[in-house]
Amino acid sequence: MDFSFNDVQRMLQDSTGAYVRECGDFERRRRLLASPAGHAQEDWRLMAELGWLALLLPEDRGGIGGGPVETMIIMEALGKALAGEPYLSTAVLGAGCLLRHGSPAQRDARLGPLAQGDYRMALAHREAGAHENRYGVALQARRDGSGYVLEGAKHTVSDAPGAHAFMVSARTAGGPGERDGITMFLVPADAAGVTQRAFRRLDGGNAAHLGFDGVRVDAAAILGRPDEGAAVLDDLYAHAIGALCADAMGAMQAMHDATLEYLKVRRQFGRPIGTFQALQHRQVDMYAALEEARSLTLAANMALAERLPEAGRLLSMAKAQVGRSARIVGQGAIQLHGGIGMTDELQVGAHFKRVTVIEAMFGSRQRHLAELAAEPPVRRSGNPLRPEAGEP
Repeated sequence: MDFSFNDVQRMLQDSTGAYVRECGDFERRRRLLASPAGHAQEDWRLMAELGWLALLLPEDRGGIGGGPVETMIIMEALGKALAGEPYLSTAVLGAGCLLRHGSPAQRDARLGPLAQGDYRMALAHREAGAHENRYGVALQARRDGSGYVLEGAKHTVSDAPGAHAFMVSARTAGGPGERDGITMFLVPADAAGVTQRAFRRLDGGNAAHLGFDGVRVDAAAILGRPDEGAAVLDDLYAHAIGALCADAMGAMQAMHDATLEYLKVRRQFGRPIGTFQALQHRQVDMYAALEEARSLTLAANMALAERLPEAGRLLSMAKAQVGRSARIVGQGAIQLHGGIGMTDELQVGAHFKRVTVIEAMFGSRQRHLAELAAEPPVRRSGNPLRPEAGEP
């Protein structure tokens, strides 16, 4: 596997670096996260102008034909800048789902507006009581003539406020926990019977609990194939994990850099506290943890981009390592800053909240370690992106 970046990826790194410098000021981000939208519309438009929203689109649709590695580069910058834009939900999961699982009509109608920043999507999958069971889908999609009627609820749908449509997992056959019998639907946010109860996550991001009360959709709303939505979920989980690991990597880099600078300027007993050996050792531990997470995140995204058989295992390894590294870097950053590290005025606390939320998304560290230890038969069969029935 070649770990070097190509010319396009290096140009993207330069672009994201400029974005962090111009739009990632912490005080500005703190104000934006506290605003009703949670982000600035001008930043979202800038992402569209830079081509980030069309990253995954092929060249004939105005994109650059990017993949997981290019997504990783952008997500790392967004994590470093503490950005609140719904990039993961729309440009990664939404665009990816339409490209790989949408019908020609769905792609033609929505990819253009999505790339321009005029169409936002969110994944509505998690349910109360499902815990970390990826296939714990109880929301029912009852056949009604040529269409379906959706009844049920989804919990903690990130970026739901402001979304134009939801990618909804529903049960069309079988029971909760079974892999077969799940169907994915593209449901307009303003469809009759859809209700939202919005709230803020721990890190300040927007989310909502959704209700589906007799929501009618036609067969053209199906993403993928009927009763085979688990394959869509497996695909979305893989790309979400790779992107989230990069997001956390950016946040950890910001915490590390802020702490290193603080050790240079904070003085105690007449000299910078960074000259004390015990604190130097702690900073080295933070750096080592960050680089461990970086190596696995890069390897996992490159394997996913090349669709290597070991991609699924590498993604689980990366998510587990990111969870461990985030704790080491986050706790170290707060403790080395002392009491001020716990305040809202300092960026390390905000970044630590972000990596804490990421740890719980798309499988916790404990869940991925369990998957790695179990080595389910499907991994040995050559399809690492699809776990056994009942596993997340």
